[in-house]
Amino acid sequence: MHRILFVLPIGSGIPVFGYGLFLMLGFVAGLVIACVRGKRLGLTRDSVFDVGLLSIFLGVVGARLCYLLIDYSPEEGRGGFWEWIAVWRGGLTFQGGLALAILSAWAYLKIRGISVGGMMDAYAPGIAVGVGFGRIGCLMNGCCWGKPAPASFPLGITFPENIEPMAFQFGLASQLPDHWAQMLFSLGHPPDTHPPIPLYPTQIISAIGLFLIALALVVLERRVPRRDGQVIVWFVFLYSVGRFFIEFWRDDTPLRYGFGGFPGLRLGQWLAVGMFLVGAVFQYLLTRSQEKESR
Repeated sequence: MHRILFVLPIGSGIPVFGYGLFLMLGFVAGLVIACVRGKRLGLTRDSVFDVGLLSIFLGVVGARLCYLLIDYSPEEGRGGFWEWIAVWRGGLTFQGGLALAILSAWAYLKIRGISVGGMMDAYAPGIAVGVGFGRIGCLMNGCCWGKPAPASFPLGITFPENIEPMAFQFGLASQLPDHWAQMLFSLGHPPDTHPPIPLYPTQIISAIGLFLIALALVVLERRVPRRDGQVIVWFVFLYSVGRFFIEFWRDDTPLRYGFGGFPGLRLGQWLAVGMFLVGAVFQYLLTRSQEKESR
């Protein structure tokens, strides 16, 4: 991982963060894909571009606000206001960004009299590709990490010692040696193994999954009869299911909102459930609309 890829020789030096660079690459890739698809779907390039810029800006705002409201800890703050907006260090919740981006795009398209469903369909595969690039940025940043992997798992990854998931392991081994030894035993590692032990590469798995979702959307679009808005609904279903299950292998957020004997779910899983239900509502509306037209 490389939080800072290089430093631009401007003034005292401007660091280029890996997370920010891949986030930008994701935005550009998503916009290019949407512009190419929009032309085929009968949308003007200007309208696709305008929606893209609006959605990118408000999507980042929504993703950051969702993180600050739900998952931000005050003790993490290092600079007040500037820390709140430091998105180049990570701290973006995708579902919050998607919600605000879709709402703002819907309002803009309604005002302009442009097909909302058609525009969302143009963007759906690009969104998947863009978020996939963002997950590579997460790997570069050392966030969204996975749980410790079993000794038999061949693709585990480690980070530098000062990065949070590895620092936690060193602290656990030194402060709670019995718990550390118990974890090693449960994962099949030798009892004298010292940290760091490899983690599941959840960032890479997520990125590959998102690229496959983009491919699946294009294939489905060509083979399944559909109405405008169907492709974005497919994306919501596929993303929410994938996000729900990958969270079982992530270890960067605690379980929340448990009750009785149920320990709760991670924040990403709760948001994925909500996202899936919203998709189900839109699928129902699309199906009803199609049935009315066929009568």
